[in-house]
This record gives sequence, C-alpha cells and structure tokens, in this order.
Amino acid sequence: MAARYRQLAAELKQLCLSLQQQGQSRLPGELALCEAYHCSRETVRHALALLEEEGFILRMHGSGTYLAGGPARGRRIAVVTAARDTYLYPQLLRDLERVFSAQGFSMEAIATGGRVMTERAALERLAAAPPAGILLEAAKSALPSPNLDVLARIEALRIPLVWLYAALPVPAGAPCLRDDDAGGARMLTRYLLDKGHRHIAAVLKSDDQRGHGRYEGYLAALLQAGADVREDSVFWFDTAQRDALNAGRDEWMYAFIRRRLPGCSAVVCYSDEIAYPLIHCLRAEGLRVPEDVAVVSFDNSHYCTAGPVSITSLAHERHELGSLAAGMLLDRIRARHVDDALLPWTLRERESG
Repeated sequence: MAARYRQLAAELKQLCLSLQQQGQSRLPGELALCEAYHCSRETVRHALALLEEEGFILRMHGSGTYLAGGPARGRRIAVVTAARDTYLYPQLLRDLERVFSAQGFSMEAIATGGRVMTERAALERLAAAPPAGILLEAAKSALPSPNLDVLARIEALRIPLVWLYAALPVPAGAPCLRDDDAGGARMLTRYLLDKGHRHIAAVLKSDDQRGHGRYEGYLAALLQAGADVREDSVFWFDTAQRDALNAGRDEWMYAFIRRRLPGCSAVVCYSDEIAYPLIHCLRAEGLRVPEDVAVVSFDNSHYCTAGPVSITSLAHERHELGSLAAGMLLDRIRARHVDDALLPWTLRERESG
C-alpha cells in the first residue's frame, strides 16, 4: 500500500491543480475517489493525509475536503498584531515563530499600529494571497469594525483564523485566546483594598475590549468590598493618546493626576506601558509612590524594573501566550475543534503597590 498511496497522492495533486484552474475548491468524497482511482478507502485516506501534511488540502470534519491553495499557502502563517518591535510583542513573536518553525511553517509578522485602515490593507492582501492561517489581534476591538466585509471574504476562503485578546463577530465561531481581563482587574483591586486603600482610581483603554473587561473587574471588586466607587476617577484613554504618551506627549496624564486623582490613594493601570510614565508624572508632581499613591498594573513587562520605583504587576507564565496561541492556530489549520482559551494571571508584588 505504501507505494500506491504515494502514487495516488501525486495523482491527487494534479486533481487539485485542475480544480483550482476551474475555480473549484472542494475535492470529491472518499468513496468517489475510490471509484475514480480504483483503490481502497484506506489508500485514499493515507494519500489525503499526506496531501494535508504538505499543505495542499484542508479536511474539515463534517464538511469535506478543500483546496488549501498549494504548498506556499500551506506553510505560511500570518500574524497580525498592533506592533512587532515594542512592548511585549518581540517576545510574543519569537515564541510564535519558534513553535511554527518546529512544525515546518514560516511566519509573516504584520503590524497595524492599532489602526483599522492599516489592518484593512493587511487583510485585503491576505485575502488575495491566502496563508495557511491567520492569528489576528483586532484593531480597536471595542469599536464597530469597518473590516467585517474583508473578514467575511477570509471566512469564505476557509482560511483558519484565531483571535488574539478579543474577537470580532466574523469569522463566525473563530476561537479567541484572551487574557482574564476582568479577573485580573479584580485581583489588582482586591490587592489594593487589602492594603487599606478605599478610594481607588483607574486608567483604562477605551477602544479595545481588554480595557472594558478590566473596568468590569475593577468595579466588581469595589462593589463587592463595599468600597467607594468614584466614576470621575476613571480615566479613559484611546490608541491615539497612548501613541502620544509613547512619543513623550504626556499632557493628558498630568490632567488625570490633577483633575481625576485627588482624593484617591491608589491607581489600577491598564498596562505597564501606562504605569511607568504615570509614576514619573506623579513624582514630578511631588507625589511619592507608593506612600502617597500606589500604582498597580498588568503585563509584568520590562517597564516594571526600568524606573526609580519597581511596579507591582500581573504576569502570565513565561512563553505561555505565544505557545498557546500557536498551538490553537495549528489545530485550526489541521481542522481540529478549538475552543476559546482564557489566560490567568499571577501577581508579582514590587515597590509601587
């Protein structure tokens, strides 16, 4: 059988090319292939398994066998994130590439800057030259997306897709790997409450789903503890304000300190990327951290130990995010069922809290 199934695989590659030229995407069923090529069902299954391994086809349980666009599509994976050379992204991309490479895939990293039109251009290109799969961090995921039409084309092409951090409604049923945003914010807020803080502010991102989840957890912890909920002490920033802050334009952060923070003795920050400059601005205003204002955050990044006050922050296990995200997408490419996944947090206590 060994020689026969390899011979059949070569013949089926020609069939794939012929179907592609005819604009068709679905292969005949196993029984039809048995009759057409005068071989057993076992031989057909071994040949199809070889084609799937080489990236010529995708077998979808309960749906059928489809063209995957040939080897170039079958071995290339696109990773679309907000950035690729700042904050947490370099380590994430290294972890992803390590897993994909070990499985014989190449990786293309695409950065959108968190801009929906940059994301649109990237998705248009991927729809025109489909990869084996896409790992996608949606830009401004808390806002209505103008790119659902392109995502619908990607869905029609049956390109396996996994969401990172937040999911959009298209493709339907695409799995998402999320941080436990609400749970993490509850953990940080309870930590501050246990330290004796009763009036706790927050700085959160308005235009992505993670910011909203963290707001939910922050409020839930305050309400559960019977602590004071000061809505005016919650500052919402967006992608443009984050970019301005990274460029050294910190006017909005001083506005928060002077107008929203008075009366609060602690702050829950959306990320270390926000906590780090906030601590510098607090100190410039003559406020001590943590004696006057405690600061806690998410991500356990390099910012935590880069400044004059080390930052209490939430962490994931090292390499966990990249390894799990890569594994989910590889399972999708292999037509396996993949559920959503939620990454838990661990508190790393330092000086700022």
